[in-house]
Amino acid sequence: MTKDNVTQIKEEKKTQCFSYEVTMLVHIIADNEKVAKTQLDEKGGIVTKRDVKLLNTAILYGEDKDKE
Repeated sequence: MTKDNVTQIKEEKKTQCFSYEVTMLVHIIADNEKVAKTQLDEKGGIVTKRDVKLLNTAILYGEDKDKE
C-alpha cells in the first residue's frame, strides 16, 4: 500500500490495549485475617466468582483499517 509516494516495507499489525474492570470473590483458608491477607497478596486464593466488564479499547500501534 502506498500513501503520499511512500512504499510500505512490511505489513503493520494493529496492536491494541483492552481495559477491563474485574470483580472477583476469592476465598482464603487461614488461621486469622492477617495470615489470610498475606496469603492473598503473595499467593492468591480460590476464585469462586469473577465478573468482567470491558471498559475501553485503544489502538497503540498500527492503523485501524475500518476507519480509513
